[in-house]
Amino acid sequence: MKHKNRPAEGAKGTLCPEWTHLADKKRLENEPFGHDWLKTEAHQLFSTSKPHPEGEERRYATKNGIAFEAKPTNDETWHGYPVPWKSVPTEIMNAWIDNGSVTKKQIKTYRDRAKSDIHWALASDE
Repeated sequence: MKHKNRPAEGAKGTLCPEWTHLADKKRLENEPFGHDWLKTEAHQLFSTSKPHPEGEERRYATKNGIAFEAKPTNDETWHGYPVPWKSVPTEIMNAWIDNGSVTKKQIKTYRDRAKSDIHWALASDE
């Protein structure tokens, strides 16, 4: 699983908050293929995500003040994860501010994070 905090070579991605993977109040645990992904917030975020305005193969979504980015994988699925707001195209971020999806205070809170800080988005579980 990509989100486990374990020793691994190469860069580690930001860990997703648990609330993004709950389905019928059940945690993901170690059953990614038996998990009902269609009932998760992660699926909802992807289904309402916005494409990159310059046509890059990336999509963006937001919830609880956190920005998420999704990229296609080699198996024709998508992998989404939290990103600092500095990674979100300004056009998308401004639209979300205008429609109330996110506040300027939330953006300031999660504006930038060190690449080594893979745990910052987990604070939204509290």
